[in-house]
Amino acid sequence: MRSNNERPAFESPRLAHMLDGSSKHQSETQSDTPIGKRTPMSKHPRVRLAVGAFALTSAVVLTGCTAGGAGGDAGGTTTVTVMYAVNEFTEDYIADFEADNPDIKIEFLEYDENRLNAMLTAGDPPDFVRGSPSANLFARGLAAPLDDYIAKSKVIKEDDLLPVNDLWRWDGKKQGDGPRYGIVKDFSPDNTLWQNEAIYEAAGVEPLSTTEPASWDDVLETAKQLKAAGVEMPLGIEWQWGIAGILNTMVQQQGGQVFSDDLTTIDLQSPEAQRAIQWFIDYGKAEVGPTSLNPLPDNQDAPSFLAGKMATTKDGFWFGGNLASEDGAAVAATSSMAPAPTFGERLSPALGAVGAWIPVGSDAKDQAWKVMEYFMAGQPAIDRASSGWGLPSLESLWENIPADEPYQKQSIELAKDEVNYIVPLQDSPYITATQWNGILDREIQAGIQGTKTAEEIAKAVEAEVDPLLAQGKDQLG
Repeated sequence: MRSNNERPAFESPRLAHMLDGSSKHQSETQSDTPIGKRTPMSKHPRVRLAVGAFALTSAVVLTGCTAGGAGGDAGGTTTVTVMYAVNEFTEDYIADFEADNPDIKIEFLEYDENRLNAMLTAGDPPDFVRGSPSANLFARGLAAPLDDYIAKSKVIKEDDLLPVNDLWRWDGKKQGDGPRYGIVKDFSPDNTLWQNEAIYEAAGVEPLSTTEPASWDDVLETAKQLKAAGVEMPLGIEWQWGIAGILNTMVQQQGGQVFSDDLTTIDLQSPEAQRAIQWFIDYGKAEVGPTSLNPLPDNQDAPSFLAGKMATTKDGFWFGGNLASEDGAAVAATSSMAPAPTFGERLSPALGAVGAWIPVGSDAKDQAWKVMEYFMAGQPAIDRASSGWGLPSLESLWENIPADEPYQKQSIELAKDEVNYIVPLQDSPYITATQWNGILDREIQAGIQGTKTAEEIAKAVEAEVDPLLAQGKDQLG
């Protein structure tokens, strides 16, 4: 186990150059600390989010090899069906791509989980699909391996892929090793904290360190101090987006694991899991921030933080994009990003790692790969990096991250260090994130309300989840 203060060094002269004073965005005072140590990730398979391929049902079977709309016409044009979000894969991008690739026509479908499942079941899948990496997706054999394409590509190169892309690797048993089945479009160390230091100062409470990670307990204690000083919402953890990933992080930081080695059962009665469950109970009872018992009407922390009502939000690097908006101007000048909290070993996972994959049933894989190259390394990728909403998963694109404002410079410097601690969290292919998060949330609500102890919650969750894991294993075979 790495000590809390030991930081690995990833030697990347290109990134050191891009992110020092010679970068077009950076100030002369910034360091040239490199980012993203490439380390084996096999010890920490990651938890999934309820996005895209996570909820693929057990009924999904590839029954044919004809891709949705794909194929050549009399003029030699191949249609590639892209299922993505229209605000991310825009009409302008489609026109731009088709202009440079006159032999490929894009048929766009707005991402819809139910429609995707139906297309996969019918053996008529899209050719390029939005999604998050998950053991469920990989274990079903739905995604085509991309290693041969990467090896031949002049656009997406192996040594340009930051380690977060290892979340899209699967060796048949765990994430982090084996072939690559997708590429991350952009990402964030999602447990990092944004804080409005003006609220802390007014309350007479010391802000969290922007260089050294606090413990989860210290973060909660600080929130309680802010609450006692009259702060309306001291700490948001985006509870409404799911807490399983946070719990898994807490457990692994202590050297434990939630799932058994074969991923077919869970153990929440371990000391590590009990400590994590109790933290959520204490957070809810302290009423320092939203939970599913008192959710925010906007279903997210941003409006409250931007309105100056929330002191701290666990929102990751992404959140800096909000501060660059007109609504964020009032709090941007007093905002800073703090490292992800820890319960021991410093782990800072990317809980989303949304990207794209190519279905194994597509009959236009070569053309879909060209779309992959364009979307992940071309103008769309440059635009995403320049927006400040996420970190590019290709290190060559980091020079495009905006660093004009103090909070941007500070968050980039922290991100350069934080990405060294991105690891996969344990993930079982036998249960969906929706099931896992829903059961955990409901039982922890009982703990907050005082009707169950942490131990009773653990037993209740195990009693529901273990049968679902067994059922999922039977369905996968």
